[in-house]
Amino acid sequence: MGKSTTDPSLSAAFGNYDRIYPLQTGAVRAKGIDLRIQTLSPTEIFRRMCSGFEFDVAEMSMGAHAYLAGTGDNPFVGMPAFLSRAFRHGMVYANVASGIQRPEDLNGKRIAIREWGMTAVVWIVGILAEEHGFDLRSVEWVAELAPRVPIEMPERTRIRYMQPKEDLSTLLESGAVDAALIHQVPACFENGSPRVRRVFPDYVAAERDYYARTGIHPIMHCVVMRRDVHKRYPRALANIYEALCQARRQAMMSLRDAGAYSAMIPFLPAIMDETVRRFGDDYWSYGMEHNRRDLERLVTYAHQQGLTPRLLAIEELFHESVQQG
Repeated sequence: MGKSTTDPSLSAAFGNYDRIYPLQTGAVRAKGIDLRIQTLSPTEIFRRMCSGFEFDVAEMSMGAHAYLAGTGDNPFVGMPAFLSRAFRHGMVYANVASGIQRPEDLNGKRIAIREWGMTAVVWIVGILAEEHGFDLRSVEWVAELAPRVPIEMPERTRIRYMQPKEDLSTLLESGAVDAALIHQVPACFENGSPRVRRVFPDYVAAERDYYARTGIHPIMHCVVMRRDVHKRYPRALANIYEALCQARRQAMMSLRDAGAYSAMIPFLPAIMDETVRRFGDDYWSYGMEHNRRDLERLVTYAHQQGLTPRLLAIEELFHESVQQG
């Protein structure tokens, strides 16, 4: 169905994802809305949304969204469309001279991160604490960036920020920090430095074991609409959410097409078969209730790490009109 000249025009910003592509091409449209989509890096989207509310609809960090929900004055209304999900055991690195052989050895060390409160860090710190006795207060944290939202660090937590000429990879390789929690592979490791190792050497096995035991597929990003936009166009939220769900379904169908692969992965059909065996047909699920266990774990970690002043109910993250979808 084509757009009407009377449809409200809303700006939107998302990462470059297969689950957004049908919206970009017009194969899927949000009913009654002219959605003008920009494709940007998630980091840029979060910065521009958190500092300037630049888009009507946008991908959003779950860490930042939880923080804003906890303030009681959230400028955004959430949708349980989870554009990014990722296991994070692979993001734990150590300098080989640090004495860190296993996750339990991280306590009392100097650990570099990109930013306190970013969702990837929330998840891995929470998992390390819950499963390996990690004490975030025992650590001297070294962060590349200040948080994008004004988070208060947990009491008795020590953190310093890198100087302009410092970078995480160099600090890790030189031993200036003992370890790093970083979702992007640090340059020193990517370049084969013998001074740096993963703390979970077979991180894929660790992640599979984690999922088999917990049933949790960590959620990184959701989608939000500015609250003032929602007040002007109250029906738009549910219509956009439905369009996001349709786009996701189309992307999942494309991945299962063994005739002409939709992704440049040589053994794609076999990988998809394994994914469905492990996760089920709805292996990248949207919806609040479908993801209650994952979301409850996330808000627990967010509270433990100072992002929220109290433990949130997951219903506080998403508008009631899209909670059941």
